[in-house]
Amino acid sequence: MFEVISPEKKNELLIILRDISRECSLGAIAVVSSEGQELAFFAERSTDQVVMSALASALNSAGQQTVNQIKCGNLDQVIIKGSEGFVILLNLDQYIVLAASNDTYTLALAMSILGKYGKKVYQILTT
Repeated sequence: MFEVISPEKKNELLIILRDISRECSLGAIAVVSSEGQELAFFAERSTDQVVMSALASALNSAGQQTVNQIKCGNLDQVIIKGSEGFVILLNLDQYIVLAASNDTYTLALAMSILGKYGKKVYQILTT
């Protein structure tokens, strides 16, 4: 399924992604469909958008399967923390927000900010 969003919606998403990135020092942030189609992308440095979108879809699928197997309800977030950074996936039903940072000290802040802005992203995509 190929999803097309209007240029106005894409611009709204880009503004929100930029704001999120600035509030919590993210290196890259993307909104993708659950199938991995990029809908909006913002990065401070060069980041492969196609790879990031594919990873978002794969992580979302693995997270969904995991919470289903251990009966934890609906998937909300997937967090991957490395020694030099982290990735947070925010599940918004058929949409995903994937954020990455090399600043491990901002993980809790990023989780909070993504939760706050996630509702706005979902509203833009579903209205």
